[in-house]
Amino acid sequence: MISTQQNKNTNHWIGNVPRIFVGLVLMSTGIGKGLDMAGFVTVLDGYQLQAHWLSVVLAYTLPFIELGVGVNLLSAIQRIATAWIAIGLHVLMISVVAITLARGIQVSNCGCFGVFLARPLTHITLIEDAVMLTMSVLVLVDAKVRTRKFS
Repeated sequence: MISTQQNKNTNHWIGNVPRIFVGLVLMSTGIGKGLDMAGFVTVLDGYQLQAHWLSVVLAYTLPFIELGVGVNLLSAIQRIATAWIAIGLHVLMISVVAITLARGIQVSNCGCFGVFLARPLTHITLIEDAVMLTMSVLVLVDAKVRTRKFS
């Protein structure tokens, strides 16, 4: 039989896996995009969803948002607010990918890591974003549970 302390330690570890995973991925994607923001503008223009000026604004802000959310997740700072921002990011990304795929637009580099690790936009990208959204929701659920425990 598992003791109460062992069960608490297991739950603590399991609850941290999604937070650490999403944090590391967002740090990686933020760094990848931030290393060549001008190149990321070109990637965003390939989606043909917004005016060029908005691609510029997104390319120069999204990496910092991803880095900030990644750092907060890894540091366990403001877990609930940070989880909501991660959820919003992934809903936005899923929407952009789904719309682009539905329109039949061929994108040679999905831009997930900026101009680095270039790979075409496919339905696999949509699945990956759905996994990230699911993991972000798990981060939110865990954060809310922890908040209730310590209240």
